[in-house]
Amino acid sequence: LSIEELDPDEADATQVRQVMALKAFDEFVGSRCHVVVEVQDVDNKELFPLVAPDFAEVVVTHDIIGRLMIQCARCPGLASVLEEMMGFEGSEFYFEEWPEFTGMTFYDITCRFDDAVPIGIKSSSDGQVYINPENDHLINDGDKILVLAEDNDSYEVNDFGTKGVGDVPTLLVEKKKVEKIMFCGWRRDMADMIKQLDEYVEKGSELWLFNMVPAKERAVLLKDKGNKEELELENLKICNVVGNPVIRRDLNYVRAVDDGGKETGQAITLDQFNSILILADAVAIENGANMMSCDSRSLSSLLIIQDIQKKLYEERKKLGEQDIQLPCSPISEILDSRTKSLLAVANCKGYIMSNQIISSVIAQVSEEKDINIVLREILTADGSETYIRSVSRFVDLKKESEMSFWDISLRARQLREVVIGFKPENMDYKQAAHLIINPP
Repeated sequence: LSIEELDPDEADATQVRQVMALKAFDEFVGSRCHVVVEVQDVDNKELFPLVAPDFAEVVVTHDIIGRLMIQCARCPGLASVLEEMMGFEGSEFYFEEWPEFTGMTFYDITCRFDDAVPIGIKSSSDGQVYINPENDHLINDGDKILVLAEDNDSYEVNDFGTKGVGDVPTLLVEKKKVEKIMFCGWRRDMADMIKQLDEYVEKGSELWLFNMVPAKERAVLLKDKGNKEELELENLKICNVVGNPVIRRDLNYVRAVDDGGKETGQAITLDQFNSILILADAVAIENGANMMSCDSRSLSSLLIIQDIQKKLYEERKKLGEQDIQLPCSPISEILDSRTKSLLAVANCKGYIMSNQIISSVIAQVSEEKDINIVLREILTADGSETYIRSVSRFVDLKKESEMSFWDISLRARQLREVVIGFKPENMDYKQAAHLIINPP
């Protein structure tokens, strides 16, 4: 594990030394074991293949949490799904070889497990992991099937084959829209998060950075004091705001400033954002705040933001405005697991238990190093991502009133998608926790 008290580069350099020391032990020479290394800065992960290829599996903790928060902010409800997928409870990722599947295609095995959902294949020939492969991807001798299951011995092959389930409804092409997103607070890896977000959004989207860091200092911090190149963004426009995320008057009306700290005249209210992320503030941490203190600030920001959004929405309704959209649900980063019980009181439906998820990720990668490849795939804009879709994407609700989970799974394969679970309309995500991933 990384030493949090050290500077990120110094901490990562210490990790390189630790890995080299471990590799020097005779017990590891020629063995198939691997070591999981926690790294703080994503730019330093390339050091480890240089000194310990095929030995060190690097987990960049800040990068994982940043990517999770970006995905969750842009898709309401996804936080609950990813928490189930990456947490200690519920279903997890497992690789297993099933000789009886040799010669079949990935489509053929869609419904071949009662208590697991197949989502990929690890090739025995090239060692590659194929997430959500083509339907006609052939399973060869020695290939392993990647599934989501409760445990590695909780699922077996059934004798269910594929069947005709009809065609998916004609899909309407959705026009992509520009987004307005706010990051509330400051993280050390802010530049990396901004670059990741730029890959997801449509050109012309706005990112508002609301925090206490003076505007003139942000450019230096984004370049990590000269260690990173200047941000080159294709889709995002950055709007800087200087304010305290726990003070209501700063949040009531958000005003952009230029690099010198002067107001530009551009302003926005909290109900106009498509997504709001409340980050564990690095400024507060540097000033001596502990995990519980940071969570208290995040919780205060969340309550204030939700209250302001609610009042703005009610005001617009009273004025008789047309086509009023419900305000977005803020996503908050939570460090201490003890804070989780307070989130229900605050009516917070979107949160990322960052330290808990990182613990689970490290545990899963320590058991199976290829899980690291899976996580990289599902947390990048170029890979197969996780989404929450309406059932109408797969079912014509005017003609079909009832279908099984397997029927939906087979329909989804027509769109090259993998259905991993569902949430009934009359349940919230907490009530549907047993159905969200790998339902019975």
